[in-house]
Amino acid sequence: MSKGFRLLRLEYLFTVLIPLLIAIYLNNYSIIDNIVILGAFAFWAITGNTLNDLKDMENPDDKETRERIMGYSKKEIAVLVISSFILGIALFYNPILDNPIISLYVFLIAVMVILYCIALKKILGINWILLGISHIWFPYFIIKLNANITEFFPTLEIYEWFFLVSASLVALSGNLIHEVIDKDAITRLKPKYQQLIIWFVSICAIGFSIISILLFTEQLFLLTPVLIIPLGVLYMARSKRNLPHNAISIKDIGIIIGNLLLAFIIILLITH
Repeated sequence: MSKGFRLLRLEYLFTVLIPLLIAIYLNNYSIIDNIVILGAFAFWAITGNTLNDLKDMENPDDKETRERIMGYSKKEIAVLVISSFILGIALFYNPILDNPIISLYVFLIAVMVILYCIALKKILGINWILLGISHIWFPYFIIKLNANITEFFPTLEIYEWFFLVSASLVALSGNLIHEVIDKDAITRLKPKYQQLIIWFVSICAIGFSIISILLFTEQLFLLTPVLIIPLGVLYMARSKRNLPHNAISIKDIGIIIGNLLLAFIIILLITH
């Protein structure tokens, strides 16, 4: 396989696909009916990854990115950004024709991801909100709208609200430790504040998720393994003196676990 495939960072697709697949699972939708939406978001995930690299390749301290893009010019990376973006738009075409409301959510997601990659990734707090809305909330709404729901704001069951809040907290917990490893936004704070934020978010994620599962056992019990993420983050942030800065091996393990969870969700969908 060409080493150029590393530029696509396909191992990160789980961050986009898991929320979509869970939306399909919780609503008893057909994965086939939503395969175009899944494909569109997969292409856009590649857009976000390559756009990130296009921005980060200017940072002399980002050794991981520089090693990955070594031998490739900005123009070549830009070709991947534009190509994957256009392919994603093409797949969104039919769902938007069927339900034009989807176009607004697609547009907002595109704007948020581009702003995140280009300008807002380093701004503490705002970056977390953008990621939560663009990766969890709006994609969930799009899956609902793709089922011929014509409301601008899809009606959600109570357990769906609990799931979306839980998912947002779990995802934020994982993203915070990712920021620590990559020395991104959160590392502008002192180590003790980094640890406090990570612990607070992770404990909230665990607590709220357990409450959600207990209240809506029938719908959410099989999603219990997702708690691996905040539990692992708590362990990694157990010491403010030894936060995992530049710990690429830990990030790799997190990516592997994310892909195992993706496989788990796919199995749930197939057997549901």
